[in-house]
Amino acid sequence: MTSTAEALSGPWAANLTGWAVTTALASTVVVVQELATGFPDAGWIALSLLLQMAGATLWAAAVAAISRRRYGRVVRAAQVLLWGGIGVARGLIGGSVAAAAGLDPEWVYRVGFWTLASLCWMPLLTYALARWDEHRRLLATRAALGLAVDDATARAAEGADARAERMSRAAADALRPAIDEIRAGLRENAALDAPHARAIADRLDELASRTASFTASSPVTVPRASGRVSVRSASREFELGRPVFAALLAAAETAPLLIPEAYRDDGWISVAEVVLGIVASTLVLVGVYAFVRPSRFTGAQRSVISRVGVVVAGLAGTALQTLLPWDPFQYSDLALLLVFPLVFATAASATATAVALDATNRQLEGQVASERAALDELATRVRIADEEAAAQLELLVRGEVNGRVASCVLALGMLADGGVPIESRERVVAGVLEQLDAAADELRPR
Repeated sequence: MTSTAEALSGPWAANLTGWAVTTALASTVVVVQELATGFPDAGWIALSLLLQMAGATLWAAAVAAISRRRYGRVVRAAQVLLWGGIGVARGLIGGSVAAAAGLDPEWVYRVGFWTLASLCWMPLLTYALARWDEHRRLLATRAALGLAVDDATARAAEGADARAERMSRAAADALRPAIDEIRAGLRENAALDAPHARAIADRLDELASRTASFTASSPVTVPRASGRVSVRSASREFELGRPVFAALLAAAETAPLLIPEAYRDDGWISVAEVVLGIVASTLVLVGVYAFVRPSRFTGAQRSVISRVGVVVAGLAGTALQTLLPWDPFQYSDLALLLVFPLVFATAASATATAVALDATNRQLEGQVASERAALDELATRVRIADEEAAAQLELLVRGEVNGRVASCVLALGMLADGGVPIESRERVVAGVLEQLDAAADELRPR
């Protein structure tokens, strides 16, 4: 199983999918933050959003590219530099736009907020995406191995006669077309002249070489690197064994994004509202996870209910904050309320995926190892049985069939050299046809 260090340093440390998820989430938080900043119009908010997105993307791409070019992966120092640098870049760019608009740039707050958010969220999303990718690969490998085991089981249970017939059919498919073609040519021209006799003799000589070196084999194929199963199939193939832990992690990931902005917006009263909203959403999320336990629903049902459940949990926190009468409702409060369910649902999905797949992938790896061991054992049994049948078939082809073909080569060679009287040519050709008919009959599956 891929280690945590490998998951964080591999291709998911910086990639297009992770960029799309983090950019969408960060953009909503930027809008909330800049609404509270008090820009004179929406154009300044859009400018801050676009410049922060561009700066963070360029920084991440540059650090990841340099580390991968030099070390082949995103090493730990590069991870810290990448994730921390994203936060610093967003803070500095956002502060610069605020200063350009004649507002307080809040350098320390912005840089601190985005650095904390980046260091909390980027490792989680990277780890979750890496585990998800590994999960889909393991499922595909297990499926491929299962098919191979089924095929090997059928092959191992195959009777000796059926195995001999299968191999004979393979030999006939490989050799009989050439024999049939030569027989047809001889029947059309019984009195061969020297050039035609030499051409057919050369064809038979080539066939004799094939029969002399004939090898019958049909090994069990072991699946190589598999692709990935579909997202829909993979979403049904894991369950959350630690629901409370996953829900608490979701709360812990939500807090760094929302609590600082709540304090900046309206002080400790707003912080208390957000904290209670997080608590409410966490309790609802635990209830959702308990409700969709495996004994109650199938994998497909659990997948659908869980997706709806994380959204409901986020909305529950928003609803509680809306109902609390502690302070007057303001325009900036609306943005914070709207972003709350998105942040919490994203955190819940990421943490549930990371927690669930950590255990599920270990189980899958055990199943894959078991399937490989079973396939190896079956492949050994099949190989031994096939070798016995192949030895008998090779004895026939290399002995009887090759002997007949070789005698035909000798006879046609005499015709090509003019060593046979004209009146005897048809008799020689008839003898060659008789030998080829016998060879074709010996290759016929029984």
